[in-house]
Amino acid sequence: MDDYDQIPYKVLNYLGAEVNYGGRVTDDKDIRLIKCILARFVEPGTVTVGFAFSDSGHYKTLEGGSQDDYLKYIDQLPLVPHPEAFGLHENAEITTNQSNTRLILESVLSVQPRSSAGAGKSRESVISELAKGIEEQTPMPFDYDDVMEKYPTVYNESMNTVLAQEVIRYNKLLKIMIKMLADVQKALVGEIVMSEELDDMANSLYVNQVPGAFSHVGPLSLKPLASWIVDLNQRIAFI
Repeated sequence: MDDYDQIPYKVLNYLGAEVNYGGRVTDDKDIRLIKCILARFVEPGTVTVGFAFSDSGHYKTLEGGSQDDYLKYIDQLPLVPHPEAFGLHENAEITTNQSNTRLILESVLSVQPRSSAGAGKSRESVISELAKGIEEQTPMPFDYDDVMEKYPTVYNESMNTVLAQEVIRYNKLLKIMIKMLADVQKALVGEIVMSEELDDMANSLYVNQVPGAFSHVGPLSLKPLASWIVDLNQRIAFI
């Protein structure tokens, strides 16, 4: 700053977002975020008393004062800050609330009893029936070679490339589903060891959640397991 007659805001932003800190960041979205955050605070208006950092005007540049003045200002800030406090759009609050709701419900489901009492079906029986039912609904993987023979990936047929990519993705999911659904049924009767991955899958089946092993390779969806299976079969039928 001593080398310039005026404060070089552009240089300061570049040093912070691109060199000193940004140079250590590899994700392009994070780099964009750093640039946006610094650009909001490192600008000429920041040194002007009353300059607002958001539309509401709650967050602004204060006139120099005592510690009590700053504490008094802080006490006037909203107890529950809106997304504007973090430079985000109001819709970010919707996303956050949805994520928190799912986290709470998943936590509640995770602590429910792992055993059942009474004359009803046991937990293992319920999981086994669910796994068998889903296994019966799960279609076999596509014959990739047959698909490629009928719809070769050539330059003048771009949709064939899309089809090939979709077939590869769905085949990966279907193979995992067929294997794990069969394995979890064997594990429940002691034919194979119940691994941590199979145990997680069994817990998910019991509470009607999509197992993580499926969702990680499957299409993005917030549906519960029953609806997810129907949706998956419709997607595969479309392909």
